[in-house]
Amino acid sequence: MQALSVQAAFGAAAAPRQRQAAAARRSRLVVRADVGFCRDKISEPKDMKGLIEGTSTIVFLGANGEEIPVECPKGEYILNAGLEAGLELPFTCKGGICGCCVGRVAEGEIDQSDIADLSFVLTDEEVDNGIFMLCMARPVSDVVRVETQSDWGYALGSNNWKGPTGHILGKSIDPLMGRKWEEIQAEGAKEDA
Repeated sequence: MQALSVQAAFGAAAAPRQRQAAAARRSRLVVRADVGFCRDKISEPKDMKGLIEGTSTIVFLGANGEEIPVECPKGEYILNAGLEAGLELPFTCKGGICGCCVGRVAEGEIDQSDIADLSFVLTDEEVDNGIFMLCMARPVSDVVRVETQSDWGYALGSNNWKGPTGHILGKSIDPLMGRKWEEIQAEGAKEDA
């Protein structure tokens, strides 16, 4: 119907070009997401350091039986306390939506109520199993034992937690190309001698 009116308005020569434009306008796809977009779900960190009294000991559990205790004010996020202590913990957004800083509470209680929509990142089953986002979680109990996977080994939604496999104190990395840093340092030491 629209093509006929276009032909009548612009003449027979312009009709094919106008029909294509009209068809393009009709074939536009409008997508509406019921779950929302990441930008709508990201949570702004809330500074509660002065509002929540007390401290907790966060015991970060890593690969090879590593256990690193870190003091954390109860108003501070667990990820921030770990990073300030020099631990190697994965994170990206620090807003509770990317899932990179996932950990598991092995003992104790945490509060991750600052995350606007926890279901955007974690399933109910994961939350029930103690999985949480370190970036937006505060300690509640005096001691919280946290399993880490700083080798990015957990896939959200898989419920396939493998225990504390994170190398929270760092690890030696073999380069994909070139030489190891230790070899370069040894070579420099020989030249200096």
